[in-house]
Amino acid sequence: MAALLLHGCAGETQRQIIAPAYRPDSQYAPAFLKAAETTTIAVYPSIVRSPGKTSFSAASQQQIVSLLNKAKLTSAVAADGNIDPAELKGQSQWDMFRNDMWAIAGKLKDRWTDAQYNLVMEVLFPPGGRAVFGIHCYIFDQQGNNTFSFLLNSHHKLFVDAGLVASDATEASQAMLIDKATKVGVAALIQQIKQPGQGSSDEHKGYSITTQDVGALDKKVERLFIITKLHERLIPVFMHSLHHSLVSAFEANGVDAIVKFTSKESDAAAEFASDIGSFAPDVIMQIELDPLYRTRKDGYQAIVGTVFEVNLTDVAGGEPVWRADGKVDYIPIFGRGYTAHEGIRKEFAWHTTAAIVTAFMADVIGQPSLPIYTVTEDRQLYGQRTD
Repeated sequence: MAALLLHGCAGETQRQIIAPAYRPDSQYAPAFLKAAETTTIAVYPSIVRSPGKTSFSAASQQQIVSLLNKAKLTSAVAADGNIDPAELKGQSQWDMFRNDMWAIAGKLKDRWTDAQYNLVMEVLFPPGGRAVFGIHCYIFDQQGNNTFSFLLNSHHKLFVDAGLVASDATEASQAMLIDKATKVGVAALIQQIKQPGQGSSDEHKGYSITTQDVGALDKKVERLFIITKLHERLIPVFMHSLHHSLVSAFEANGVDAIVKFTSKESDAAAEFASDIGSFAPDVIMQIELDPLYRTRKDGYQAIVGTVFEVNLTDVAGGEPVWRADGKVDYIPIFGRGYTAHEGIRKEFAWHTTAAIVTAFMADVIGQPSLPIYTVTEDRQLYGQRTD
């Protein structure tokens, strides 16, 4: 944990994200936003994490209650008792955030209050204790469902501007940092309630995408044939997950899809002519996928995401009708020390699917996509494949 935390301290100079925080998608967020002004949030003592130690701050809890009530965006009350998520686990802040989210949700199931929502804030310190590494704000409904949880770190302008660094690690200095971090967390929450789109921008979903209509399509798309040209380094783990996530995401949105994979050098039209004829699609989508690399100090090119290009062709006329370019990049979210492992490679595939399907549904079909989850636990919870 110590080596990891050093990559994300508040004083580190990195690319800064304007959106106030990174907030994973939740199907319960719209209901929370709609009810925010009339609902009550029970606020528990904040969790303070440092290597090998967990403590709780009632002062931060009271500060959250006061700031939320002063903003008049919701009604906040102090709840009794600490919520202890036990040992902090994870190789990245994202892992820590997810692990504690589920641990806290489990603890809250045994706590019943008159409030409709529960809030727990978490402040993370690196070794040395002279800076704040990250801020987590967890918000759950009374059934323990994540509704509006988010994280901040040194990639977020709001976090950096707060100057969450002290000259020493005395008790007074840490109390000052907790106070400032609490204000940052509440400010991020208030901004997202006022402007919810900021917290769930494409960049903060782990991807960015640009689309362009290049032709006219005057028919309803019900059948889609997808040809994916995949870089050889993305084949292990990624290909299987991409196949199932693309098919299931399109089918959930009412589009029957077949996905085929081939090499970069392949003449795809000739290779799949028979399959295309048998399936009789309305349009053909061709996706070209390459790894997004970050070159390490030893010269090794580590995969930290994907770069993709999508072209859609009308089968009847053979003319291009839509194209998209984008990338999945985990560095802005997880920090410069991030390194991929097998599970995250799967998440690259799910993020790539989310980017393409969400844009396709909005531009080509003309309606919003159903939620496409990009985290293993969320996909399990909402019945989306995780293999």
